[in-house]
Amino acid sequence: GCGAHLTVVTVVDPLLKAGAEAAGAGQALTAQTQQEISDLLARLGREGLQGVTPALAIRSGNAANEIVAQAKDSGADVIVIGKRGLGGAERFFLGSTSRRVTELSPVPVLVVPTVAAS
Repeated sequence: GCGAHLTVVTVVDPLLKAGAEAAGAGQALTAQTQQEISDLLARLGREGLQGVTPALAIRSGNAANEIVAQAKDSGADVIVIGKRGLGGAERFFLGSTSRRVTELSPVPVLVVPTVAAS
């Protein structure tokens, strides 16, 4: 092996999590999130992660803060994050998670464009 490790991080909106828990569906939300990430990892596996077994981290809170916190917690050497390409008013009102991660991160951040489905 190459000695590398990969942690896939997903951040759940705290209001969504609280609502799901209040409705008694907190476990279902976690299970659904885990299944969606597992499906993604299965697709990645077919394209060749070359012996790297990814870990999964599900966090709740502000996406940028939680991504950076996970990188710190796991001793990451780099963060790779997708760029959705929000433009104009959307970026102004919503902010950019990838931009914020680059501002907060103590390690290098590689921002990759989202590939359109073909």
